[in-house]
Amino acid sequence: MTGAAGGSESTSAVVVEPDPGARADPSGMRPDTVDGPAPDGGTGADATTGDRGGALRHTALRLLVAGAVYLALSVGLWWHVWTRSPSGVMTCDCTDAGRTVWYLEWSAFAVTHGHGLLYTNWLFHPVGLNLLADTSVPAIGLVLTPVTLAFGPVTAMNVASTLIPVLTALSMYWLLQRWVRWQPAAFVGGLAYGFSAAVVVQLAFGWLNLACLALFPLMVACLDELLVRQRRGPVRVGVALAVLVAVEFLISTEAVLIVAVSGVVSVALVTGYAAVRHPEELARRWRHVVVGLGSALAAAAVLLAYPVWFFLAGPAHLDGMVWTTNVPGDLGNTVGNLWSQVGQWGPVSSRFLAAEVPLLGGYRGPTLPAASYLGPGLLAVIVVGALVWRSDRRLWFFGALGLITVVISLRAGGGDWGPWALVDHLPLFDNVVQSRFDAVFGLCAAAMLAIVVDRTREAVLARSARLDGSGASGSARVTSGASGAAAPASRAARWGAAAMALVVVAVAIVPIIDTLAPNLPLHTQPVTVPRWFLTTGEHLPAGQVVLTYPFTTADSQSPLPWQAISGMHFEMAGGGGPAGTSARAGASRVGFTVLDQASVPLGPAPTPTGPALRAVRDAMHRWGVTMVVVPATTGLAEFQTGRGDTFGVAFLSAVLGSAPVHQDGAWVWSQVDRSPPPVPVTAARFDACIRAAGGAADAPELAGRCVVGPAGQAPA
Repeated sequence: MTGAAGGSESTSAVVVEPDPGARADPSGMRPDTVDGPAPDGGTGADATTGDRGGALRHTALRLLVAGAVYLALSVGLWWHVWTRSPSGVMTCDCTDAGRTVWYLEWSAFAVTHGHGLLYTNWLFHPVGLNLLADTSVPAIGLVLTPVTLAFGPVTAMNVASTLIPVLTALSMYWLLQRWVRWQPAAFVGGLAYGFSAAVVVQLAFGWLNLACLALFPLMVACLDELLVRQRRGPVRVGVALAVLVAVEFLISTEAVLIVAVSGVVSVALVTGYAAVRHPEELARRWRHVVVGLGSALAAAAVLLAYPVWFFLAGPAHLDGMVWTTNVPGDLGNTVGNLWSQVGQWGPVSSRFLAAEVPLLGGYRGPTLPAASYLGPGLLAVIVVGALVWRSDRRLWFFGALGLITVVISLRAGGGDWGPWALVDHLPLFDNVVQSRFDAVFGLCAAAMLAIVVDRTREAVLARSARLDGSGASGSARVTSGASGAAAPASRAARWGAAAMALVVVAVAIVPIIDTLAPNLPLHTQPVTVPRWFLTTGEHLPAGQVVLTYPFTTADSQSPLPWQAISGMHFEMAGGGGPAGTSARAGASRVGFTVLDQASVPLGPAPTPTGPALRAVRDAMHRWGVTMVVVPATTGLAEFQTGRGDTFGVAFLSAVLGSAPVHQDGAWVWSQVDRSPPPVPVTAARFDACIRAAGGAADAPELAGRCVVGPAGQAPA
């Protein structure tokens, strides 16, 4: 069997002459073309007989042009960033996006100050944070270090957010050139992947680790080379695959497990088909596969030995469920996420996330679909295309892999059952949010779209050739399967074929654009940092450990960018992400919980009773806190203020037994270790002190003095 994937059951279909030197393809995955530019702008055998240097230059030019168009589209996506201030606006300097800003700054700070990239005690002092247990993207942070040092971490965040769709689309475009002849079809496939909901939605929430899918197509190319094409040495390809996996580990540890599961499925599909249909050919080629995959495993074991150990057993590693509040399998997809504009993951929906934005922070644009959204148009195109060209093994392969990963991504909890329930109790697997298999089935959908578009154009050209056997001047050549006579396609035929292919593109893409349109360009908001952190905070003596209000936890992460943007001039008690929950606080759990409740206005506020205050003081002692800072709320967003500066000052005055000093727009306690004992107060008196302070500019100081003064004393 030579290139059956690109063939057709009908003798009237377009047939491209196969490469006579190509090896047989038992998988049916390789089309009847070879790499290199064809005369019609596609990829075909003609290129192999010409100047290789010229072919490479032509390929580079195509990639450059495609990359320029993708970049223009991405700048449009982030128009509000680049027309306002790339260092002063972003989707939100809060929650996960704000934490990513911190991680980008840490990479630059670590490189220039001799710290490790994978561990820090600038958060969660003194225990510290294992960065591989969180969304720290050290690979991206390291690459962007020059940008961070020159322009700051917010600019680095915006640069990363702009380049990720470009690199993902370009990587996919490069991959698709091995399966389609018509360059616009490959371009559309790259567009459908790089600017998919799986990328755009994740970027809106600041999840660079999930949005950066640029390495996935490169991994697919390695597997294609090992399993199907086998033109390059298996050891070299295997090592290249291992390097890609190692880099991906430093972007998203979760993605590596998703890649591994999807890779096993891919190998099973290809070899299973070959074993049934072409066992003799498989017997001749299996050694190449084994050597390549074995080389990949060996190289990956070497490259990842230390990072994996660090993740599982290194300093401040997290045991068990990384997010202690998650239920394994509960955040999987519903089937409706593929076409519905409202995402639903078990008890969580995109509407629920949008409702939390004012208090906790987050993306403030219109409600976004699920990252798994493909749209009804794209689904219709790939299903119909797979039926029309049902002999195309490329469509069968990507359709099967996509369907399997969709099923794997389904919710497996809360009364629902999905295949992931078979493994979600196993270590590591229990931490996978399986809806994130959208990175794989989204790639499959984009590949199928490109192939269907390409086949549509070829079919129209073939029909034109049958209707007009004489042809006309032009460069595209078609061959009638009935006569074998080659004829150039007329210009009108080529335009008509392109128009029909673009109709298919429109059917697939327009519903996606329509769904994302309310968020185009993506919504941004100003980055706000309290004045104290940009003035006094930048000149603190070494060794200062600051506790902020709001206290930094998984629910209240706005202080993280304050520390990062001000240049990491102090260490911080508390921190965000999965380590920022009370279950991870150890002996300080009670104090951590009290501070969290005091900072997050979702439930009742804690009462400053003796046990609560002593628990907070004990926690501060364990954390080595030297300074407590409550910034004034003026100019801050609601999610940055907790329960307000008056509440924060009053509560912390009771904790520290004294009122603070006003300093550069913040209320500050220095030398916390020398503070007097806590001052317990009743809920009634505490509320009375806050009411009596009113809304005056010095209300926080008045409330603090009232709380620590003699019983019944009103503020002057």
